[in-house]
Amino acid sequence: MRYAVNNWIYGDEPLRETFARLSRYGYDGIEFVGEPSRFPTSEVKELCEQYDLPVTSVLGWCIWGIPGRDLANPDDDERRAAIRYGQECIDFAAEVGAPVVIVIPAAAGRTSPIGDPRSEDDWTSRYQAEWDYAVESIRQAAAYASERGIVLALEPINRYETFLVTHLEQALRFLSDVSADNLKLNLDTFHMNIEEPSLSEAVLRAGDLLVSMHISDSNRQAPGRGHMDYAALLAALKQIDYQGALVLEPVPPGSDPILVSQFSQNLPLRDTYAEEGIKHLKRVEQAL
Repeated sequence: MRYAVNNWIYGDEPLRETFARLSRYGYDGIEFVGEPSRFPTSEVKELCEQYDLPVTSVLGWCIWGIPGRDLANPDDDERRAAIRYGQECIDFAAEVGAPVVIVIPAAAGRTSPIGDPRSEDDWTSRYQAEWDYAVESIRQAAAYASERGIVLALEPINRYETFLVTHLEQALRFLSDVSADNLKLNLDTFHMNIEEPSLSEAVLRAGDLLVSMHISDSNRQAPGRGHMDYAALLAALKQIDYQGALVLEPVPPGSDPILVSQFSQNLPLRDTYAEEGIKHLKRVEQAL
């Protein structure tokens, strides 16, 4: 397996510190949060070459509350802005040599359709409308990505953080509706642990559609600190001949992972989790 870390968990830490940490603990790559304006491509490419750490993927940072990031929003201007943002992430990925951009179809943090529906009929109609908006938005983004040799990977997010695509079966239906050859899957063990009956069965079901994977334990900390069955998961990944990276996203305990990961008392955990996580996964892999 190839191992990487997504740099969103390190907040605004200087890139050189992040690259040095991942190199120190034997990682094979880095995933970038989708904020292209923060990361000059010349600096990224220089650090990738210096530390021999390629960019494995770019994570579309589609967070509710950030304007222009919601691909399912009924507002035409919001969706157009979200598509433009997606194109910026695709361009950034192409410039730094990342083959995959991860996409979330409705903004993370928004847990119901716009309008706060309170009846079954209202919910169902608004849900379907936003599903259709997201399908069309991602269809456009996939066409743009295809022209640049980039694969999009749809990520299901658990029900407490979104509502549109929360588990694998919904994701597979969404891929079918978009019908783009370069739209695949990214699965995340933290969200899977909530939504999937079996992580390993979900991996087997995803098969060759799975091109990217986020890894944290059941408590969202480093692998080995929770109750996740990594032996079964890695065995399933080997069975489907998974070729993507395992991208670690461990964060300290807290209700707001973006905030608590930047608390001064938690900064030492950046090294601790990076070291513990890869060691644990490699031990499990070697035992297989």
